[in-house]
Amino acid sequence: MKLLINGIRGGDCVRSITNALLDVDLGARVNFNLEAQLVRIEGRLTVGDATTAIERGGFRVASVVDDTVVDAVFRAGRREVLVL
Repeated sequence: MKLLINGIRGGDCVRSITNALLDVDLGARVNFNLEAQLVRIEGRLTVGDATTAIERGGFRVASVVDDTVVDAVFRAGRREVLVL
């Protein structure tokens, strides 16, 4: 799933969101595009689980993003950070 999250600014935000998601699904893979404020999540999380975890961490999930549009942004390689 890919989510647009308002307020992602840097490393501290990446760590907070990643930790919140890993608390729910330890095996999740989380990918960030900081410039676009997009987060790609692979794992067993549902959209509801991911949204709840992220919002408990103080961030707002603006929307679930259409894969066809976002894939082009992620492939462009703009400030993408991979967190394993």
